[in-house]
Amino acid sequence: MAKKRRKLDQFLSPRKKNQETVLAERTVLFHRVFRLVLLTLIMFLLAVLAAPASPAHAVGVGLLLLVLAVLGGLYLNRFVPGVFDRRGSFAKFVFLVLVTIGLYRFILFMGWSPYMVPLAMFAMVATLAYSQLAAMLLTLAFGFFMGLTSNQIHAMDMRHRVDFALALVVTAGGLAAILGMRRIRRQSKPAIVGFYAGLVQASIIVALKFLEPELNLESLLVPEEAQKFLIDPAWGFLGGLISGGIVTCLLPAIEKFFGVLTDRRLLDLYDPSNELLRVLREKAPGTFQHTLGVMELARNAAEAIGGDALLTQVGTYYHDIGKIMKPEYFVENMGEDRSVHDRLRPSMSKMIIISHVKDGIEFAREAGLPQKVIDMIPMHHGTTMVEYFYQKARRESGAAEDAPGEVEYRYPGPRPRFREAGILMLADVVEAIAKTEAEPNPSRFRAMVHDQILKRLLDGQLDESDLTLNDLRLIEESFVRTLTSMYHSRIKYPKGVEDRPGAPGSPPPLPPPGKTAQGLKHDTGTFRVLADGAASSRRSDAAFGQPD
Repeated sequence: MAKKRRKLDQFLSPRKKNQETVLAERTVLFHRVFRLVLLTLIMFLLAVLAAPASPAHAVGVGLLLLVLAVLGGLYLNRFVPGVFDRRGSFAKFVFLVLVTIGLYRFILFMGWSPYMVPLAMFAMVATLAYSQLAAMLLTLAFGFFMGLTSNQIHAMDMRHRVDFALALVVTAGGLAAILGMRRIRRQSKPAIVGFYAGLVQASIIVALKFLEPELNLESLLVPEEAQKFLIDPAWGFLGGLISGGIVTCLLPAIEKFFGVLTDRRLLDLYDPSNELLRVLREKAPGTFQHTLGVMELARNAAEAIGGDALLTQVGTYYHDIGKIMKPEYFVENMGEDRSVHDRLRPSMSKMIIISHVKDGIEFAREAGLPQKVIDMIPMHHGTTMVEYFYQKARRESGAAEDAPGEVEYRYPGPRPRFREAGILMLADVVEAIAKTEAEPNPSRFRAMVHDQILKRLLDGQLDESDLTLNDLRLIEESFVRTLTSMYHSRIKYPKGVEDRPGAPGSPPPLPPPGKTAQGLKHDTGTFRVLADGAASSRRSDAAFGQPD
């Protein structure tokens, strides 16, 4: 009966998955259409709030903004797919847009120069929250929007009223800010980026002023005229500084609100004195040593394929923190007593082993770890099988129809969904098996690493990890090099007659505890004689020109 039920489940499982896939695709399509409609309404609302010269002008601005929104959405879906698929991601983006527009309208309302608009701030935050490509597309669209809604277009004698100078200046400043926000290792980095963005904006404003036909170079020698000439560049430079200052002051809040994982945050988590790592080191010392070995493998592999080595190291540090709950049930912490699982059924042992993933996620959330680091805890096992206890259960089941299914002994997942998690999965299993090699050497390591990577690949564990076959080749070579250096052989020093205690020419043994003062004095004299002999030998070498 159990065998028939299992076959029925295997027959229905693919059909259930297909139905779930269709429903998921329809849900994603509905969400994208809803976002497009909402973005369209926001565009027309912005066109009305821009104080247009006429209703026709408002319609024209709204249509232009709608085209920008549709093209931007298509480009993001094509080149940065899934950028807004995360929960609350689109709502946070709309909030960022409204804050930036609010600051822009406030600057215009106060009568300040539009060159002070903090578009560089928007570019920095978008780079941190999404990606450089997404931030670039959004900055281009936003710069054009500011050119359409500038308060200077009503004074322009043009057929199509667009403040191209403003659009060019703020867009260039935003693009400069995007280039500088690749790695944030210090909280002061956005202020430096804002300084350079301000320089770019000021330089472009100066260049545009030199392009004005009515400019007279000789008039710049007059202090009053030179001051008027430099006012707009000063506003542009100040806009960059303000953008950098805002992001610098709010960087921790931005990281938390958008779920951003910067190098600055990773470096804080990489500190070995972290409370969670201290508890792991004290309660599960074997697991901690295993973690250090995995970290060495994973870091070198991430550098070999151009991945994020710092994220890989931090994720490795915390990937096994769930073993703090029951450290004695894991082989690296057992010590001499390795019979703890002999007293348990395989199903119970399997539950204990798998539970360290759930416990690790709970510990990580309580400690406030970033979501990407938390995701690496279940992903480093994926949906692999607890093979030792699965085989043990099959041996104990006896009859074939009573044997457990593979699904019962698999981790719940998910499988790795980014490269660093895939590297961690491979490094974890390779480090564990490398310790079981009786005669470690490069050829054995190469065969073992190749087999384990191939096994995970054929099991489908790396299908969602974005790792290419070339990446896997580089990872394999890196693992072999690292294992060879970690488990290198040493020369066995021969023990001759002169090395045995008490042999002629051997140094005297150290005095045992409790020896008399006379004995100590005698030993001290002996060591002094030896030291004097070594000193005279060095003087002789120096006299013949020999180096010490």
